[in-house]
Amino acid sequence: MAPDPRSRRRIAPAAAAGVLLVAGLGATAPVAAHAATPFGPAAAPSATGTPSPLPTTEKGLKQSLKELNDEAETLTEQYNKTRVDLGHAVKAEQAAAKYAQQLVKQTAPARQRLAQLAAANYMSGGPDAIFSSGGSADSLSDSAYLQQNQATTVLALQKQVDQAEAAQRAAQDRTEQVKQAQAKVQTARKAAKAKVDEVVKRLDKLTTTHTTDPKSGLTATIKGSDLPAKMARKALTKLGSPYVWGAAGPSSFDCSGLVVWAYAQVGKSGLPHYTGDLYQLGSKVSRGSLRAGDLVYFGSNLHHMGIYVGDGKFLQAPQTGDVVKISKLSTRSDYAGANRIS
Repeated sequence: MAPDPRSRRRIAPAAAAGVLLVAGLGATAPVAAHAATPFGPAAAPSATGTPSPLPTTEKGLKQSLKELNDEAETLTEQYNKTRVDLGHAVKAEQAAAKYAQQLVKQTAPARQRLAQLAAANYMSGGPDAIFSSGGSADSLSDSAYLQQNQATTVLALQKQVDQAEAAQRAAQDRTEQVKQAQAKVQTARKAAKAKVDEVVKRLDKLTTTHTTDPKSGLTATIKGSDLPAKMARKALTKLGSPYVWGAAGPSSFDCSGLVVWAYAQVGKSGLPHYTGDLYQLGSKVSRGSLRAGDLVYFGSNLHHMGIYVGDGKFLQAPQTGDVVKISKLSTRSDYAGANRIS
């Protein structure tokens, strides 16, 4: 027995479409929800007013340097956060785009089937073919009933596509917002770094010391006011003092004794009077990154050391019969390494 056409009309088309949607889209729907989920607000530098003029005293410059370094560090962390946020935003954008593409592909067969039904209906007689032989609205033909359900399915799918494309656009907007925030933080970070560099230059200019070795004629230029630089200045006051094995000042020194004495004068006493132990302290420094106050070591067994004083020169208490003097680093072929004790 053929099914009653009126029974077919009582079947809700949306329910049938819902079954198709759950079967075809259920596995991917959570992706769209995730793609549309916004992240927290991107980090951005706060607005600052007109910068105040830099101090002219050493104390004022040191305070300014501390504040600027804190600001630069804060901005660096904000920049790091935008990099993480950007990674999340790009992944969300990619997921949203992939989901939208999947839905577009899934609508294609339904659209094609609907077009085929519409074309067949037209070719078989147009509007009259919509109804069965009874001719009443209660007697929809099989093809018209199928066409109606296909149209409902296509509309439901299109709604999903529209939602997915909206999520994709939102994800794209989010990515762009994070990129803009990242650019702002990077600009602010560069500006802060430039301020730090300017303060360091001014501080170095105020605290630059030039010392000439009366015996060799070599000159040392100590820049900066950090602990190693202060130590190097103290050590330079002992130019011409005799070398005595095991001595650590105040009038005679051996190589490591000079370092121990000079550090004690700037508040860091109790350092080991032994090159091997001194080398284990602080942080290692590459030869290309040496600056005044760094400690340089020689020999595979670190049997000798000195204090770097800039421009490829170092201060040393060399050997019995000699005195504390400035020498060129290039005269040593047994350079072994360097460290910085702050």
